[in-house]
Amino acid sequence: MDPLAPLSAVILTYKEVSADALGRIGVEMQQCMKELGPRRPMYVLHTCGRVEAYLYGATPEEVGRVVEAYKRHVDSVHLLTGAEAARHLFRVAAGLESMLIGETDILGQVEEAFDRQVKAGYTRGLLKTIVERAVRTGKRVRTETAISRGPRGLGSLAVLYVAQLVDLSKARVAVLGAGAVGAGLAMELAARGVGKLYILNRTFEKAVEVAAKTGGEARPLSREEVERCLRECDVVFSSVHTLEYVIDSLPPDAAVKIIVDLGVPQTVAPGLPVKVIRIEDLKQLAERFNAERAPEIAKAEAIVEEELAQLPKLLARRYVEEAVAALMETAMRIAEDEGRRAGHPAATLAARSTVKRLLLPLVERLKEMAQDGQVEEAVRQAQMLARLIQAQPRAP
Repeated sequence: MDPLAPLSAVILTYKEVSADALGRIGVEMQQCMKELGPRRPMYVLHTCGRVEAYLYGATPEEVGRVVEAYKRHVDSVHLLTGAEAARHLFRVAAGLESMLIGETDILGQVEEAFDRQVKAGYTRGLLKTIVERAVRTGKRVRTETAISRGPRGLGSLAVLYVAQLVDLSKARVAVLGAGAVGAGLAMELAARGVGKLYILNRTFEKAVEVAAKTGGEARPLSREEVERCLRECDVVFSSVHTLEYVIDSLPPDAAVKIIVDLGVPQTVAPGLPVKVIRIEDLKQLAERFNAERAPEIAKAEAIVEEELAQLPKLLARRYVEEAVAALMETAMRIAEDEGRRAGHPAATLAARSTVKRLLLPLVERLKEMAQDGQVEEAVRQAQMLARLIQAQPRAP
């Protein structure tokens, strides 16, 4: 049994389509997740550089539905399965598939999406384990290599780009959005000693949190406050996730000289009478730093392959853990029945303890068998034990 075989991934990135297309597809995937997630484990990663949907145990028809949702906006997508799908996710978390190789923003985005979708009940079972290991891999890469030395992500690149045009130490700067990218922007700007920093977010408490860490001023993200920033600030960064333009016009007395749009889809309307920097404008700067990081790429790839090699054994062990969970539950229920029949709380405790002492060594042995590659045999024995235990007569 190959525990990676049921894994599928439908992938589209900045390499193939624009940020606007990725934004529209991201909305489609949120809907797909609501429809398929309750039936099949699913994980969707939507960032400024990619929309990726991972499914575990989905039928060909269900995977086809996800592919068709992508194809409403693009002609073709990448479909990966098994170990190749897991490898891609590990590489994404490691920053090896990013425009800026080794960026740290993507790891935060992977974790944010994971936490949110685990809480919603979509990412579960063995898929949850796969994403957890991807996060672990991303952290190892950044700890054990120098691949992230220098700019940390697209936000850092955008700040570098703007710093070539404006003296940030004298500038008034606003950051719209306080998520992973917006918070990273604020930290970068604060580290550079920006003249004055404003943090705007729909959830005002989050803006307050980021402002406290960066010495900025928190403001609510509203149309009125955005216009106020356009009148007061030299530079405005937008990292908001929305289907509508956050900036669609400039007030007559606008002071803003540069607007940076890192939103997906784009959050700044085209044709404004001001310099607008978009994600694609950062590619040349990213390539310069990628060349400097080339010696670390091989080290990062070796870590990815090492973690990937360990993944099947880990999944096999988790698979058996799930298989024996019902066995332990049934055995404990019988033990409690017997304890209640004895008529004393101490009897129930003794019965439970006896069951644990008898079954836990067997369970551990089944886990070891799975980790050694004997998954089918381990599951067969677990199922046989479960049937034997379930066949026991219930206490009256």
